[in-house]
Amino acid sequence: MTDNRRLEPRKNAFLFGSILFDDRSPEIDCLVWDESPSGAMIEITGPAPIPDQFNLAIGPHRRPLTCTVVRRDGRRLGVVFGDAFSPTPV
Repeated sequence: MTDNRRLEPRKNAFLFGSILFDDRSPEIDCLVWDESPSGAMIEITGPAPIPDQFNLAIGPHRRPLTCTVVRRDGRRLGVVFGDAFSPTPV
């Protein structure tokens, strides 16, 4: 059994997206496998280093969302949008 820590159920998306940085850095294309109002699972196309926080544009008509990486598995990243992530205090 897997340990699902997602805040909300995700739906299959299979959408193209772009990871956006500052104006000096090129965007990185990605595939959005699934998403919910609070997060998504994305996959980058190559071995580019991705910071823990970035903006994600999904599709051509949605405004970019601020993301925080909460899971890394090879080229796949689990992200939460905005301030949806609040770590559990230790």
